[in-house]
Amino acid sequence: MRIFAWILVALALMLLGYDAVSTLDEGIPVITTTAEFMNIAGLELSVPEGGVGKFFLDLPLWTLIGVPGVILTLVFRPVN
Repeated sequence: MRIFAWILVALALMLLGYDAVSTLDEGIPVITTTAEFMNIAGLELSVPEGGVGKFFLDLPLWTLIGVPGVILTLVFRPVN
């Protein structure tokens, strides 16, 4: 489980780096939301406005992956 947690953290850092490089390229702040990434991947999701699903689709993808990764990393840390 620790390896899975570190993989999630690594993916979140890569996505954060993608946003940073996109920001440098465009000259304006660029944040890739989960919905944008799903559209790029070919998975178009339609959720009703104002629901919990819409909230999660509007979050930056690195946040949606990174927060559970950090939490799992802290929960499954080695015990001395």
